[in-house]
Amino acid sequence: MSHSTFCEIPAGRIAYSRRGTGRPLVLLHPIGVDRSWWDEYVEHWAASYDVVAIDIRGHGGSSLVTAPITLANHATDIAAVLRHECLTGATLIGVSMGGMIAQRVAIQFPELVDALILCGTAGGFPDEARPRILARGDMSRQGSMSEVIDDTVTRWFTADTPRRDLLQKCRTRLAADDWYSWSANWQAISLLDNLSELRGVPAPTLVVAGDADASIPPAVSQKIAYALPNSRFVVVPGAAHFGAFDMREVFATVFDDFLSTVAR
Repeated sequence: MSHSTFCEIPAGRIAYSRRGTGRPLVLLHPIGVDRSWWDEYVEHWAASYDVVAIDIRGHGGSSLVTAPITLANHATDIAAVLRHECLTGATLIGVSMGGMIAQRVAIQFPELVDALILCGTAGGFPDEARPRILARGDMSRQGSMSEVIDDTVTRWFTADTPRRDLLQKCRTRLAADDWYSWSANWQAISLLDNLSELRGVPAPTLVVAGDADASIPPAVSQKIAYALPNSRFVVVPGAAHFGAFDMREVFATVFDDFLSTVAR
């Protein structure tokens, strides 16, 4: 992971790194991991863009979550970093939870956002799915991350992932995570309800889904594209939930095509 800079927030601090020059790209990772998952993209983009990779609160070098938190709170953290760095007009790129937070930033702080790439993510869930999502953590007890690692990596990667190194990296990262932060962030995800507000987001948006995503099927992601007034929807064959990382070359081509249209 590259050298950390910190932005102070009322609940602690947010860790991030900034590299490159050009139009700003802000990278938001999934739950349970950290900004180092973007390192290969940072290498790819830093020659053309001003790339900011952020550790979402409860992850990496950022402060732990110590009380219930919402996706709106996370969006406020991201806005604080952008303002700290005097950045506006950014393209936000978020995978899974990172994509949920990116939506909130565009809803709450539209002046900071020029475009969105939302990957392997949802804009809302049916009520019957929310208890199952909430049950992925438990804020009422001190659990062990070892309880959830096997089920989690099974949802996030295909059995024949081309990047076995990332599978092991994921296991190692999850094992080191803070149980309460993990659980509180799953509670935040379980309350996801952005779809009705997305109609007011004018930013051009690319929504990307993997057709082998066991966590968020393409039909769930497509609802985001339907809700937004200016969107494009792409399904990547064979991609699992972490396809943006274990099929990076494929996803980078999709992302770059959209970024070039935004630049024009």
